[in-house]
Parts: sequence; C-alpha cells; structure tokens
Amino acid sequence: GSLDLVIGDVSGHNIGSALIMAETRTFIQAMRQIEQPYAMLDELNRFFCEDLSRAELFVSMFYLQYHPETGELLYANAGHNNPVLWRCQTGICELLDSDGMILGIKPDVDFEQRKTELAEGDILVLYTDGVTEAEDSNGQFFGEQRLKTLIEDHHHLTASQLINQTMEQMRIFTG
Repeated sequence: GSLDLVIGDVSGHNIGSALIMAETRTFIQAMRQIEQPYAMLDELNRFFCEDLSRAELFVSMFYLQYHPETGELLYANAGHNNPVLWRCQTGICELLDSDGMILGIKPDVDFEQRKTELAEGDILVLYTDGVTEAEDSNGQFFGEQRLKTLIEDHHHLTASQLINQTMEQMRIFTG
C-alpha cells in the first residue's frame, strides 16, 4: 500500500564508495519490514556506523514513503539535500526539510520524521549536491533557488523532459 523512495550519496568517488552504496541498497531491500522512514535511517546508521567511520566514508540519504490512497508522504533525512516539492495548487516550490545527521558519524542519531500531503499535479524532485553545487566560471553555485525557479518555470513538462531541461540548464550555467 505504500511506495518507498530513496536517494543517497556516498562520499568519495572510488570502488569503496560504490560498494558501500550497493550494500546500502541491499540492506534496504532486506529490511522491508521496517515500516517508517526514520526507523530505516536509524537501522542503516547503526549497521554501517563502525564500517563507515573506519573507512572514513559517510552516506547522506533522504528516505520518503508515499501512500497513494491517502496522498500522505512521510519522510526523514540523513544529511541529504532537501527534495523540492512544487505545489500545483499554489505554483510555488517548497523544500521538504527534516533534521538528521549523515550516516556513519555516530551510532545514536535522532532522525526527525515529518509528513505532508501530495495532491494531484504536485511535482517531487529528488537530487544530489551535484545539481546545486555545479559551479560556473566565477565559482558561483547553481543553487537551490535556481533549481526551484527552473521547476516553477517548467512544471508543465513531463518528468523526463524536466530532467533533460535541468541538465541542459546546468550545462549552460557551468559553460
């Protein structure tokens, strides 16, 4: 009756980082009985804390759980970029924000869980810091505000068109 949505990022760009993300995906798949986003982040953190700190790696993650019958969206954050939610009713973007430390820093972390409602026509955008931290030739970041404006201006596009438009705007911005 629900759909779990997860986005994460591992520090580093090597084989160790890739293996940690693969292990993270496997853990989530194996622990489907965990029913709340904050609880999944808590279990992931406890499971990986020692390995991640020893490897000097960390994982950021945003975990969402959507209930299509009610429109309820539960979410918790482990130090990841806040997803952007464009509201069809108002035409304005908001950030989904909740408190939580990145995974692998300390074993006991309180992950705040929040909820909101999704309405027909709303657009939810999950992304990594590769989008907002893309730099132009002057060292300026693409940033959250530019991303929100882009979504507001192009909300009429399909999901794949919006992704392509975002990537194109990033290419133009970075030169």
